[in-house]
Amino acid sequence: MQYHQNGFRAGDPHVAPSGSPKRPATPPDEVDVLIVGCGPAGLTLAAQLARFADIRTCIIDQKPGPLEFGQADGIACRSVEMFEAFGFAEKVLREAYWVNETAFWTPDPGDPDAIARSDRIRDTEEGLSEFPHVILSQARVHDFFLEHMRNGPARLEPYYNFALSELSHEPDADLPNLVTLTPTQGGPARTMRARYVVGCDGARSQVRRHIGLQLEGDAANQAW
Repeated sequence: MQYHQNGFRAGDPHVAPSGSPKRPATPPDEVDVLIVGCGPAGLTLAAQLARFADIRTCIIDQKPGPLEFGQADGIACRSVEMFEAFGFAEKVLREAYWVNETAFWTPDPGDPDAIARSDRIRDTEEGLSEFPHVILSQARVHDFFLEHMRNGPARLEPYYNFALSELSHEPDADLPNLVTLTPTQGGPARTMRARYVVGCDGARSQVRRHIGLQLEGDAANQAW
């Protein structure tokens, strides 16, 4: 009954009272946190920060809009636990395919040209989680994150069609990170000052490149 712990309030209890000024049409000049990238990592952080209207948060992505086709549709039970904390696990479970069992197949000893099921086990280890392993389009999961962000006190929404092109650090400044954002569909670049810049922009992260770090591990010029 946390919805009514401070008395009943009419309306959708999943939509928090707004504690943030109206969202400007373009990225603001100053923020506390700039998140670069609207993938799962960026949206998870943005959904968390959307609960705090006093933290000026901005999230950008160079894509023209939200993800339309899933790139990784399997959802581990631990991820569903996280969705429960955000309040949309029930929606995921209602729409998803539940992977309850895993079957193993081997050549059929009686017919080498065929295969036979050799074993069948529970997909999720007993006692690991109260939630199952499920499959749902990653784009749909992003929808739930975006809805949670819009309904939070900060009323947070991404700015699409913006790429980070420059990043410099001035340690003595109140907002020490100076960022240049370039519109991907043309137009003048704009600058922004941020207290923190969080790189959630994937394997070829521009944030990582600008702060002088190298990708650890192997890279491949391949689409997955």
